[in-house]
Amino acid sequence: MQHFPPRRVRPAVIAAAAAVLALSPGTARADDPGSIPADNPQHFINFDFAVPGNFGTYTYTVKVGTPLATNYIYYAHYMYAKKNGEGFYSGIQPHPNGKAGVRFSFFGAGATPLRSNCHKGADDEDGVTCGIDDLTYVTGRKYTITARKTNTRSGPVYTGTIKDLATGKVRTIGAWRLPKTFSGFKNSANAFIEKFDGIRTCADIPAVTVSYTGVKADGHPLKFRAYRHKATKEPGEDIYTCANMSNYTVTTPTSGSYTVRSHLARH
Repeated sequence: MQHFPPRRVRPAVIAAAAAVLALSPGTARADDPGSIPADNPQHFINFDFAVPGNFGTYTYTVKVGTPLATNYIYYAHYMYAKKNGEGFYSGIQPHPNGKAGVRFSFFGAGATPLRSNCHKGADDEDGVTCGIDDLTYVTGRKYTITARKTNTRSGPVYTGTIKDLATGKVRTIGAWRLPKTFSGFKNSANAFIEKFDGIRTCADIPAVTVSYTGVKADGHPLKFRAYRHKATKEPGEDIYTCANMSNYTVTTPTSGSYTVRSHLARH
């Protein structure tokens, strides 16, 4: 059974919400993505993979090939915590202005922000959100994101960094401390791609290309399964309304790597 990250509530853009409401009930057709109203955000690619939950260092290099004209796409990894509804994610959000947002956030109670670019709360729920929004970004450039755990007397501390492999510059995305009573992370993670703004209907879901290399936990490459996902005519619900609207492939060129290519199906 496939598992998904918990729903993360983001305030809807008023104009987009109004546009969705303007669509008449009963006009949505599963064979026409443009007729299916969709709220922000929308997950359109999700798959789980195994990762040691007690890692000391988790790292991956991401290279996005999606054209920059396609804005508000989040490419992320989510680590499941042992307590249901908790976990953390990291990922990159490229923008057409030559900048990218980067996030390193924990979802759950009891977390403490440790950096000035971190704050309490994660999408209007318990947790901590850390991020930078002025990362210099170039399509096709490689960026390495690392999550590093440090044990302290007050509880485990997780620090997220991102390295621009073209310039060698490393920036800290953020850091947060979890309670001493934190039960830890599962041996499971989720790779997801979402459009988190600018959604009116499922026709707004773009084609994407992204590759990940050097996906490792404590220096050991992780394993991924190659497969082909065929879109169906059945819309999903809520944050996954558009989850069935894209065809995509996952290829695994080398150990610790995978590439996702997708396009919106026209049934």
